Amino acid sequence: MADGNKICFIICANNSLFYDECVRYIRWLEVPEGMEIELMEIRGAASMAAGYNEGMRSSNAKYKVYMHQDVFIINKYFIHDMISIFQSSEKIGVIGLIGSVKVPENGVMWSESRVGNWSKMIPWEGYRYDKDEDGWWEVEGLDGLLLATQYDIPWREDLFDGWDFYDLSCCFEMKRRGFQAVVPVQRHIWFIHDDKAAMSLWNYNKYRNRFISEYMNQ
Repeated sequence: MADGNKICFIICANNSLFYDECVRYIRWLEVPEGMEIELMEIRGAASMAAGYNEGMRSSNAKYKVYMHQDVFIINKYFIHDMISIFQSSEKIGVIGLIGSVKVPENGVMWSESRVGNWSKMIPWEGYRYDKDEDGWWEVEGLDGLLLATQYDIPWREDLFDGWDFYDLSCCFEMKRRGFQAVVPVQRHIWFIHDDKAAMSLWNYNKYRNRFISEYMNQ
């Protein structure tokens, strides 16, 4: 049975410097009273989906945060905010920090406008996310830099055995089960993403075509 008083951060890692920095930010977060934090480092994963499945099966935490090693959470109250959103509705299956309200038929979510906050800065003093006042966007697609869930839905490593489209697949697998994907309104940026990796368009298009075949041509 899932432990509702536990949150597990699952990180696929191949760089100790990034991973250690990522963990420093997690340990800085304010933890709600009675909540236990679990950290899980996945090394040598064959794919992002395979690594996340390994982490998912290894933890009994109800709340799981799947994140890139180069993402640093700077919203001190992230855990409070995430849990408050999940507890507000059983229909919310996954929370991300950047997303697309509508994923176009070509599967390229960035060809539509994005929601979230990855650049805007306002003074931190006195800032707190307010679920009722600020709210969230319901979206079709989320960026995989950080995906928080309250249900264990298997990652489709049978289809996405690389490093692309596992995130959109997660959203559509949630949708198939009647759950929503949401992005909280962030009046202050919640994270830093030190992403400098080059994209392999050959792999991207291979998995894009698999995504379209599985989810868009139905």
